[in-house]
Amino acid sequence: MREAGFTGTRVYGVDGPAWALLKATEQPTGGSLTGSWMFTSAPAAARMAQPYPDLLAASSHLLAVGRN
Repeated sequence: MREAGFTGTRVYGVDGPAWALLKATEQPTGGSLTGSWMFTSAPAAARMAQPYPDLLAASSHLLAVGRN
């Protein structure tokens, strides 16, 4: 991002650490957790993980934001 001329760059974990738990729970059953308490709590877990840079790697998707 810096090489592209962006400043004030921040990186966010979109999925957070809960995505792996959701995937591991869905995979053996083939069912969807959409609408379950686990699914609806995943964004809250992602927000709680934001202040901890070490947890960025726990997210499967990252979003980088900067100014040009």
